[in-house]
Amino acid sequence: MSDRKILIIDDTPTMRMIVTNMLNDLGFADVVEAENADMAFERVQAGDIAIALLDWNLPGRSGIEFLRQIRAFAATRELPIVMMTSNNDPKQIEEARRAGVSSYLVKPFGMPDLLLRMEEASVAHGASVAPTAAKS
Repeated sequence: MSDRKILIIDDTPTMRMIVTNMLNDLGFADVVEAENADMAFERVQAGDIAIALLDWNLPGRSGIEFLRQIRAFAATRELPIVMMTSNNDPKQIEEARRAGVSSYLVKPFGMPDLLLRMEEASVAHGASVAPTAAKS
């Protein structure tokens, strides 16, 4: 992913910290955060995001609404997006798939599942995911 960043979109600071720590432990150093859909949209518009990890439940616009917005623009249509949610309802999963989610990750999750879903999302959009920093 070279100089492109991983964007974590979650309104819960603890969850953002947990996911950031997981990504750092996996060797991903360039991680940025957004606590709502508006902040995330601004961040994505900067053009330096390689993949987004998106919570369904956000204040204001929901994660699914943000996903639909991203998929509506040609410049961001192919951004790999992993939906992170505690809801494993098949109807909600199907709604996310119809909206264009690249992969779906049910909370709580561990590093292997996170990495697998990131790889799945990236491959679905013709990209690749690789750590930016050496693990210590």
